[in-house]
Amino acid sequence: MKKGVIFGLMTASVLWLSACQSVIDRPETAIEERQSMGVVLSDVGLGDQSFSDAAMRGMGQLRETGEWYVDYRELEETKTYEAGFEQLVAAGHDVIIGLGFACQEDLEKVAANHPDQQFALIDAVSTLPNVISVTFEEVEGSALAGAVAGLETETGKIGFVGGVDNELIQKFSTGFLLGAQAVNADVELLVDYANDFASPEIGQQLAEKQIEAGADVLYAAAGLTGVGVLQTAQANGVKAIGVDSDQSMIAPDAVITSMLKQVDLAIVAIAENVQEDAFSEHLTIGLEQGGVGLAALRRVQWSDEEQERFDAFEKRLLEGNSP
Repeated sequence: MKKGVIFGLMTASVLWLSACQSVIDRPETAIEERQSMGVVLSDVGLGDQSFSDAAMRGMGQLRETGEWYVDYRELEETKTYEAGFEQLVAAGHDVIIGLGFACQEDLEKVAANHPDQQFALIDAVSTLPNVISVTFEEVEGSALAGAVAGLETETGKIGFVGGVDNELIQKFSTGFLLGAQAVNADVELLVDYANDFASPEIGQQLAEKQIEAGADVLYAAAGLTGVGVLQTAQANGVKAIGVDSDQSMIAPDAVITSMLKQVDLAIVAIAENVQEDAFSEHLTIGLEQGGVGLAALRRVQWSDEEQERFDAFEKRLLEGNSP
């Protein structure tokens, strides 16, 4: 995809889909001919204040253009990813999207059985000829978050909580440490994995453990489990960094920024690339393309020298240099 296309995708306003459920569920009632998209949401589903909610914003943006119908499935109703994908195939959508690495096996199984159907996979890479893959430069975005943490920590210890210990989530922790050490060489990172994306209680336990060990800035890439991390940070008077979406509303007294992973941008980018015949493509979007970045900084007061350190590091990343 050309970069200019990506840059133009984020301009439309977002309309929350539930307010227009009748049009989403019954496209045959509308007069205009439109393309249609179906999305199988990540395991937690709507209300995760993270991945699925970000995807919903992208779907709302598409619907706002007047050129797309959008539909979605949640595991709560389909019980399996495979069932959700099959339902969307039966509905005849132009493109069917799976959110997250956890759905890859089921998506590929269904895609192999429907070679003429266009599929897309966000956050993992498929080699099937009818699957568009979209991944993000998590290391870049997390490095910016780490730079904030490195400047904000007073104890010299920061914490990371991951949903699972795999290659994707490790990119968040790796980038976080690289960014922190780029502006504060003496920073120590505490790392724990919850093995669960849907347990705020586990997030609370791991956050308390890290706070007791001296961490005073916590970063979580763990879905609803991460919500427990942010809330625990606030309850204990330490700082936190959200992920995927701006999560300041979860713990407004603790969250100083969030690492934005623009799943909504990925949804719209996929729509812009849908063709008459199914095809395969791998699109990676990072800081330069607006695929990752930071939400507004809150309650952060840096000296001129600290601001210069952060700005210099951000410039390095924007110029294509590794953290």
